[in-house]
Amino acid sequence: MVFCACNGLIRKLPVGEPTTNGGSNIKLRMPGIIPQKNDDYLCTAFDARDEQLYITQYKIEGSAERAHHMLLYGCSDVPSTEISWDCGHHGVCSGSSSIMFAWAKNAPPTSLPPSVGFRFGGTQTTVKYLVLQIHYAHTLPPGEKDYSGMDIDVTSEEQKYIAGIFLLIGGAVIPPFMPKVHADACCTVNVPAPLHLFAYRTHAHALGRVITGYKLGQMNGQIEEIARGNPQWPQAFYGMPHVFDLESGDIIAARCTYDSTSKNETTYMGSTSGDEMCNLYLMYYTDAKIGTSYQICTDQCSRVPTLFPLDSDEPLLPNPLLEEHALHGSHSQENGTVVISNKMSINLVSFF
Repeated sequence: MVFCACNGLIRKLPVGEPTTNGGSNIKLRMPGIIPQKNDDYLCTAFDARDEQLYITQYKIEGSAERAHHMLLYGCSDVPSTEISWDCGHHGVCSGSSSIMFAWAKNAPPTSLPPSVGFRFGGTQTTVKYLVLQIHYAHTLPPGEKDYSGMDIDVTSEEQKYIAGIFLLIGGAVIPPFMPKVHADACCTVNVPAPLHLFAYRTHAHALGRVITGYKLGQMNGQIEEIARGNPQWPQAFYGMPHVFDLESGDIIAARCTYDSTSKNETTYMGSTSGDEMCNLYLMYYTDAKIGTSYQICTDQCSRVPTLFPLDSDEPLLPNPLLEEHALHGSHSQENGTVVISNKMSINLVSFF
């Protein structure tokens, strides 16, 4: 059972407050949730069928001390008519689903490049509901309720490109006392229009040391590194050094590397904070008319075992500032924003 300081059914998408760029800012919040146990996965939905909108920025209102991670899903329908539900057992969406944003470890806000947005509502997309999911690693102090969530900047102006996420999920059994254990994922791309990768996010739990991503182009046979992240840093979407184009026939791959030297028992993949995960999120833009907004890869690389370079499991250099921010940082600071559009503007200028 889920307890919340609320009554009622699914809420309509809140009315946004005007922004300086002509759009609006919409606040998506949990309705006074009281998690009943550690590792609760709880959801709340917003009916977004009425109007087609594009999300251009995400900003989290919450902290890693309370929310282990937070996801925004786009759903064609939802499995509950209640204002909130246990989505660890009853699912997030019914019908089609896509991940539109992911956050953990006090990551700062994320802005998209110009002319790019995550599309929802209206008639051109299957996303009719926005569902906010929070993984509560622990229960709250007695008497407290949770109103965490995210602010999204939206516009009704039709965008030239739709944004999307390509999620790679690896799996492995992690023995104890091992300095390096790999979990890999590889897939051959099959998309109706080219994907233009511009940002990435890594996600693992306590044993994760580095997550890397690679593209193998079918035309030139060249292996390119597209991502290298430390999952113990703020789990934001970080801008790539340049835009990577991905077409049907290319191979995309991810490798997660774990250090279990401090563990005296086997660790398995799973949904609790004591388990492990291997997720690499690749954010992209694609043709708004025929492109797809979500791709997922779970193949364990049995067909291309030699894809990964020798340094694929080499961690990044320590960064005490980012590690401290992941534990205690405040992403309400404006100067903490990861503005992908600025970082990538030189590489994107020819497209817009």
